[in-house]
Amino acid sequence: MKMFRFFDPGRELNFVQYFRPSLYLAALMPIIAIVGSIVLGINWGIDFAGGMEMQIQFSKPVAAEEIRDVLEDLGFHKHQVQRYGAKDSNEMLVRVERLSTFKPEDAVRVQKVIANNMLIDTEKSVEVLFNENISDRFSVKIPAPKMPATATAEQTAEALLNQHHQLAKVLDEKSGFKLRRSKRVGEETADINNAVMHDEPKDGFVQYNIHFTGVSDKIGQILSQKFGQAEIRRVEFVDSQVSKQLRTDGILAVFYAILAILIYIAIRFDIFFSPGAVVALVQDTFGAFLVFVFGRYEFDLPSIAALLTVVGVSVINTVVVYDRIRETMPTGTKNLDDAEITHCVNKAVNDTLSRTINTTLTTLFSSVALWIFAGGAIKSFAITLTVGLSLGAFSYTFAAPATYLFLRRYFKNRPNLFASDKTQQGPTREEKARGIV
Repeated sequence: MKMFRFFDPGRELNFVQYFRPSLYLAALMPIIAIVGSIVLGINWGIDFAGGMEMQIQFSKPVAAEEIRDVLEDLGFHKHQVQRYGAKDSNEMLVRVERLSTFKPEDAVRVQKVIANNMLIDTEKSVEVLFNENISDRFSVKIPAPKMPATATAEQTAEALLNQHHQLAKVLDEKSGFKLRRSKRVGEETADINNAVMHDEPKDGFVQYNIHFTGVSDKIGQILSQKFGQAEIRRVEFVDSQVSKQLRTDGILAVFYAILAILIYIAIRFDIFFSPGAVVALVQDTFGAFLVFVFGRYEFDLPSIAALLTVVGVSVINTVVVYDRIRETMPTGTKNLDDAEITHCVNKAVNDTLSRTINTTLTTLFSSVALWIFAGGAIKSFAITLTVGLSLGAFSYTFAAPATYLFLRRYFKNRPNLFASDKTQQGPTREEKARGIV
């Protein structure tokens, strides 16, 4: 039984004729990616844009896809849902983008509500502070209750508690926001007063920390209505500073990987091979990045992993082609003419073509299957890998050998290219072949 082949091994294909267009395409790919990201922007994922992570336990098994549908209906278009812990624990890890509950104009409105309903002389005596990265709480500083000089500590504490309850009632009923209902250990019913905490009076003012019903509470309530009891066991936030640092670290990781590969290729082969490997890596990386620019997929930490995987696979196959080029070159000859160099490079590409097709297709079968059948973060990882591997097959068949051939033609065989004396030292190989000695 004959082995299936994609092409006739006895017939050498002329890849060199496509080398020049391939270099143009390799140069155009990063330009398109950079311009596209500037014009269209990047659809940053939760890891790089900030978000909230919730560990939720359900009373019964719930499919991740059902939770995703609920989040979409609530307006959380950027989300990640995955199983957490053992399968029988019915716990899910839900990550959503940060949607700030409060805006600066809300702080002004709350300030007026407190001043008007708590009989405070001027609005300037009320200070409302909130952090946009913490969307479900803010702080209020108001004058302490007026007490006579003879008031006891118990009377002062009682007046402060009355102000506490009055502030909670005013905010819950007239601010436009609902306070979180919760109960302490030993209490039978949930109370809005537990959503308000105060510090000791200082310089005639008391600072209250108000906890409103936030994004996590809203999600928990809807999920409980939809699937039965849903207990939010843990809530964590990724603020803008952390997400910005993650974004910088991710970009640097890809850059350092390409730099390390450049050094490796320079040591492993020679300086004429290294630029071709870089051209291939840059084309593959930026080409895969187009998925996020034009496909509008979310760019998150798994996307960085996908780009690094593309870089690793690309350099492996580039090294294979370079090894075959070096093996095909005649030994013991310093200078080869353009025809001999071109023939050796073209033969090396033909010799590795079968391996290129086989390795690329077998890997693409897996990545395409993930792309079609997987969901969530795996889907963007799979499509990035699919595009990167497809471009990789092109780059280490055309772009990398083309770059080496260009450098070898125009620099290696012209040792006096930049010298002032361009006189020829002895007869050339062509002249020797014609009998001129």
